[in-house]
Amino acid sequence: MTNNILQFWQNAGDDPFEPLFEAAPILMHSIDDKGILLKVSRFWSSKLGYKTEEMVGRPSTDFLTEKSRKYALQTVLPEFYRKGSMANVEYVFVRKDGSPLPVLLSAIAEYDAEGNFERSLAVMFDNTEAKRAQAELVQSQRTDAIGRLVGGVAHDFNNLLTVVQGNLEFIKLDFDSEEREIFLTDAMNAVERGAALTQQLLTYGRKANLNPKLTNINRAIREMDSMLRRVLPSTTSIETVVAAGLWLVEIDRHLLDTAIINIVNNAQYSMPENGATLTVETCNVRISDEYISARHEDIQPGRYVMLAISDNGSGMTRDVAEQVFEPFFTTKPVGKGSGLGLSMVFGFIKQSSGAIRIYSEPGHGTTVKMYFPAVGAPDTPPADKPEYFDFEDDGNDIKILVVEDEPDVRKVLVRQLRGMGLRISQAESGDDAFKMIENGHRPDILLTDIVMPGTLQGPALAAEARAVIDGLRVIYVSGYPNEAAIHGNGVNQNDVQLVKPVDTKTLTNAVGKMIKLIDAQAGSGT
Repeated sequence: MTNNILQFWQNAGDDPFEPLFEAAPILMHSIDDKGILLKVSRFWSSKLGYKTEEMVGRPSTDFLTEKSRKYALQTVLPEFYRKGSMANVEYVFVRKDGSPLPVLLSAIAEYDAEGNFERSLAVMFDNTEAKRAQAELVQSQRTDAIGRLVGGVAHDFNNLLTVVQGNLEFIKLDFDSEEREIFLTDAMNAVERGAALTQQLLTYGRKANLNPKLTNINRAIREMDSMLRRVLPSTTSIETVVAAGLWLVEIDRHLLDTAIINIVNNAQYSMPENGATLTVETCNVRISDEYISARHEDIQPGRYVMLAISDNGSGMTRDVAEQVFEPFFTTKPVGKGSGLGLSMVFGFIKQSSGAIRIYSEPGHGTTVKMYFPAVGAPDTPPADKPEYFDFEDDGNDIKILVVEDEPDVRKVLVRQLRGMGLRISQAESGDDAFKMIENGHRPDILLTDIVMPGTLQGPALAAEARAVIDGLRVIYVSGYPNEAAIHGNGVNQNDVQLVKPVDTKTLTNAVGKMIKLIDAQAGSGT
């Protein structure tokens, strides 16, 4: 077909493009070997709001968005000049009035007798309606996903609240019951499951409070080996293939462990009772612009560490594989999963600037590949040592101001802090807390909620209080991990941000960190 078209042009006289460009209601242009526009159809120039003479002589990429221009110069045009053709390339042009115009562009090249590129013929189709339809489909799918999410969360939380409420009622009706400890344990377990569900939701929504640290994934896998063997049946064989010299990544180690367990837990339901094999593999990879363009990957080019987990289970059909990252979608037996596990994995990896891919075929098992950006050379970072602050000889002279507008939450925080031997004062808003400070109250530590009634929110209260109290230490306690960042002013690098619900050990360590900073400051004389 290409030769026939070129033959037609060659038989059309000195300017074979002229009749076609002048008469046809088609979006067309022609470029030379440097990408300069040689010819532009009137229909195309008018579509963009230009006169043809305003476009001819300029690079065709001048009329693209910045993203499309980069894509054209780095990927599409070099490939086109080499191959001599391209089909259905998605570009977004910019009209003269600044509005976008998405198109599908196909082109063929014409060469001279020596085989040198002479010019091209590009034909474009307005892709606006197709993009709008695609956006509506995506929105519809997102709405469906949110509906499933809301329904699933309501179901799970109602079950948890039923457990908490029922057990607390039992205690209230018969406080001295011999089963009181059982009732309390059941209620606490339900609270912990609710907190875990909230964390899964935040991770799915990419709003989790990440604590990224330099991590060697090979080491993480070795440390998890015994845990994975507890998750899987004893008959399952675990094979590990790790690359030497693996690059470091900066990720939240706790969420990495949780992601691996979720994937492994899903795998065990599909693998056979006898002969089950799980393979864990790592390697260093470099992802190029060309790779991303060819596969339409949503990832930045660069160095990555790949972690792959494969099973020899029953596998999945394509339609099932396309849904596994949706919230509350599960193929597990009833009562065996919430359907949030892989959604959580997806959210964690996206929030870590990585990517995840799943490959599966019925009868041939499943492989999940996770890609994390590499940040350094191979290393073995030291293991984190958990700390638990001892208040036996410290803290008795430390004054802490608790600012929380919810009375029940404030009551719990105060009870936890009293067990540490601290001198505690309370306020139900940032405004009230600052009045206390203006009247001479001088706490060493401010423990405050982020969003409260009144004028002064948590970070603003901290900023105002620090202007009065030199060296004040601040702990933020919030139900939403990113509130401190959202509300801005007042957050320092040594401040601690905790996410509700806060257990006593976590709060103890946070206060202990503040006391160590206070002691260090006093020791330096500053």
